[in-house]
Amino acid sequence: MSTGPVLRAKVPVASQPGFWCECILTSPHRENTVLVGSFAAPDARDAVRWIRIAVRMLVSILDDTAAEPVHDWLLLGGSPTAARLERGEPFTIVLPNDQLRLAWSARPVRYLPLAHRTRSLPPCAEEWAQPAALRAALTSSPDRP
Repeated sequence: MSTGPVLRAKVPVASQPGFWCECILTSPHRENTVLVGSFAAPDARDAVRWIRIAVRMLVSILDDTAAEPVHDWLLLGGSPTAARLERGEPFTIVLPNDQLRLAWSARPVRYLPLAHRTRSLPPCAEEWAQPAALRAALTSSPDRP
């Protein structure tokens, strides 16, 4: 059954540059991965700021050896990281732990406008709660089952 020729109109669509940021939680003991959070940053500085805030809150779960390079990045790495992103290079920082592995990443992207969006965040963003898997991973200790 033929529906006839498909007509495609060429409509110019302006994309906007930005940065896609993610935080991924993986467990070395179980084969599962959880997207903890994501953020559409309008510029490289906002992408780095989003990652730095989260990393600063969680660096205390690391032992001293693993925490040292993370502390160095927190103190000195913001501007060089933003410059790398602006050059088009992706960035990732990992917080390894015996129980879990948290990785934050940012990469340059081009965003297409969403026709139905009338404000910056969709309504579901206001209803988002911390995933149960992350909450359980962060509050569990090796002493507890």
